[in-house]
Amino acid sequence: MNKKYILIAISFLALSLIFLLNCNKEDVDAGPSSFNSFEVKSLGSDYFVENEKAGLRFMIPRGWLTVNDNLAGFSMKSEDFLPFREMLSSASVPKKGCWIGASVRFEKEGSDYDLFYSSKKYYIDHPDYMEIMRNDKHLYELSEVDGIKAVKEVLINNTDNVGGVILMWVPIDDKVYLFESDIFGEDQDLCREEFNKFLSTVSITKK
Repeated sequence: MNKKYILIAISFLALSLIFLLNCNKEDVDAGPSSFNSFEVKSLGSDYFVENEKAGLRFMIPRGWLTVNDNLAGFSMKSEDFLPFREMLSSASVPKKGCWIGASVRFEKEGSDYDLFYSSKKYYIDHPDYMEIMRNDKHLYELSEVDGIKAVKEVLINNTDNVGGVILMWVPIDDKVYLFESDIFGEDQDLCREEFNKFLSTVSITKK
């Protein structure tokens, strides 16, 4: 496997593990929301997911599977998903099919748990800084999810398994929402489309 791809995979895995640190703890006031805090509910022939404590709701793409892979608080993958490599760092990286993850961290600004909240808020409040941080392998731009300002971060791999990782960071009300998708493999255009459709179903309760 190409060294640059390995670095992207390791960076993404490390970021996921940091974001999900202590993810098995229940009913805490700080830190990540566990897999069990996401409840799947039916809506006719469709399914949506609700995390009541986090004030989060979103639709599962039709025909997709849910999975507890420890790479996101709640993970979903298309039925035809095949991983690029049979290893943990590639569990969300498709050779075929698509993967989407949704996570929430409770982070009070300025506290010991403030791992992402302040930094992402700074990016939003100072969009010029994102321009400074951009390079040909790492992109930043201001975006929105459910009408809330967000940071869109893209990690790009141009060798071996060409593609990238899209991270949508939404810091609001002492919570950081992260929605992500690995855009690799045979179905990249479809996966981008599915991710954008997924983001349009996201609902976040504001104070």
